[in-house]
Amino acid sequence: MKATLALTLLLSYLTAFLVTGDAPDIGKVTTACLNENGVSAQDFADLKSGATKPEDVKDNVKCATQCMLVKLGFMDAQGNVLTDSIKSKFASSPMASAVNTALATCGGVKGANPCDTAFQIMACLQKNSQAIASMMHS
Repeated sequence: MKATLALTLLLSYLTAFLVTGDAPDIGKVTTACLNENGVSAQDFADLKSGATKPEDVKDNVKCATQCMLVKLGFMDAQGNVLTDSIKSKFASSPMASAVNTALATCGGVKGANPCDTAFQIMACLQKNSQAIASMMHS
């Protein structure tokens, strides 16, 4: 099975959910977090192609993931998922049940530090993406 780029998943996953209109521009958030953490286009390409396995991902990539989740209001700086904030953003959305499923499935995942926690959550979402996506269509 090909390794999937966690940050690409983050973008596609959050883009699907960020339909409320009051969320910060995800492109600006992504660019800022990649620049702040020194993540290059090659880092992206290596993960996407499978040249870098998820277990070999550098800390700066994990911290870029955490940066995005923090700036989007889905996680605090200590690596805690902001469940109530996420649920309230999507309470009236047709995707509320999928968001709740994603939180129930992956929201409690913990890593070695806040950056690793963010990355492990995204890996969990990727692993369970089909089940979560099916909730979006039911």
